[in-house]
Amino acid sequence: MPLGPTFGRMTTDLRRLLWVFPIFALLLCSCDVHKKLGEMHYKEGAKKFANSNYVEAVKDFSAALAQNADYTDAYLNRGVAELVLSNYTAAIKDFDQVTRLDPGKTMAYTWRGYILYVQQDYGAALTNLSAAIKLEPDDTVALKYRGIIRAQVHDLDGALADLNQAEQADAFDSEIFRARAGLQFLRTEYESTISDASKAIELDAKDANAYRFRGLARMRLKDSIGALADLDAAIALNSRDSEAYAARGSINVSAGDYKAALTDLARATQLNPTNPAAMGGLAFVKKKTGDLPGALEVLTAVVPLAPKNPLLFQSLGYVQSDLTQYEPALKSLRRAIELDPKMYYPRYRIWLIRSRLGETAAATTELKADLATREDDGEHPWEQCISRFLTGDLEETNLIAQAEETAKRPTDVSEHQCEAYYYAGMKRLLAGDKPGAAELFEKSLATKEDNYAEYYSAQVELRELNK
Repeated sequence: MPLGPTFGRMTTDLRRLLWVFPIFALLLCSCDVHKKLGEMHYKEGAKKFANSNYVEAVKDFSAALAQNADYTDAYLNRGVAELVLSNYTAAIKDFDQVTRLDPGKTMAYTWRGYILYVQQDYGAALTNLSAAIKLEPDDTVALKYRGIIRAQVHDLDGALADLNQAEQADAFDSEIFRARAGLQFLRTEYESTISDASKAIELDAKDANAYRFRGLARMRLKDSIGALADLDAAIALNSRDSEAYAARGSINVSAGDYKAALTDLARATQLNPTNPAAMGGLAFVKKKTGDLPGALEVLTAVVPLAPKNPLLFQSLGYVQSDLTQYEPALKSLRRAIELDPKMYYPRYRIWLIRSRLGETAAATTELKADLATREDDGEHPWEQCISRFLTGDLEETNLIAQAEETAKRPTDVSEHQCEAYYYAGMKRLLAGDKPGAAELFEKSLATKEDNYAEYYSAQVELRELNK
């Protein structure tokens, strides 16, 4: 899902930047004729930049540099104008000159980092933004974008720290709240998602992405009416937002309105044929309607479009596993973990597959080793319970009891129970207790949590047992 800036907000930040360089500094320049001419062109460029006439501003800043090739501020502001015009190569060249002439110019690192973020060179972007923050610890723009990038690379704790600090520096930047709303959604902190998205909307009523995040969080909290209202608002604000249609499609899938879901997902792919969220939604429709081969076909096609999306590999692995394609499933699930080592659920499915293949002891050793690295992980008590259950360190009755005790909110209870009954059923099945497994799979389905992979896997296993 995109956590990046809106163009309007970005240009507001840039306009603020231009006046960081006081005009009185120009009076300190040498009386050299070329320098004076350079100053005159620079002033004209500054006026045109302030009036959003960026093309002409670039010309004036270039004229200033023609008179004075070491004019640092002219390079900086020409780079900023080129950035606004999306001339990223030219902008980076100017920011390179700035950092060469004056390594202490914070904003050169900030905006070079921003461009590298847009170009998805996240490592280089983080290096530049961190350099800016080292020079100026409360650089709101650098903190904001470093937080956004950290979320993109799954450093959720680092992202949260950056966005919290950015808010302390500027509590009126709607983008900070919107970015943090997206981050909180990734952290499954849905109430916080709604709170931050609502604040972003309060500051900018036209923030379509904030409505989208709030709608998705409301869906997770089973508020379908509120979720659809938010996605309707997002689409009304931007009728060409592929992500918004994909999100509304997902909500309609969850609500069981497949006709409306398919309409939205088709519109999402029409607007963006490579939208992985829309393709993933289509796979979910096929899975919910019992068409596992169709879901596999869609996911196999979408993974190359988003080769660094761990959730897509996890979904692919689940479908492959349900179709008893165990070796491809292991490959997909391990790829998900490579992309995001903090993921728990692919590890459970790996344990189940390896156990079915006669490798229970090795699978248990592998899962225990992972659990040992997470002893201080207080944010995922339920996931740790599942790990302990599969490795034999927690009894079945205790796992089922923990389904309620570890729930953050009332809506979590039945979700946990769906998972608990499935994993308990699988251990019974692996032990040869088919009647006991069937009973637990029935209980998993009775939760009606049909937005969870465990629900469908229980359905598949029960179907096989009843043959």
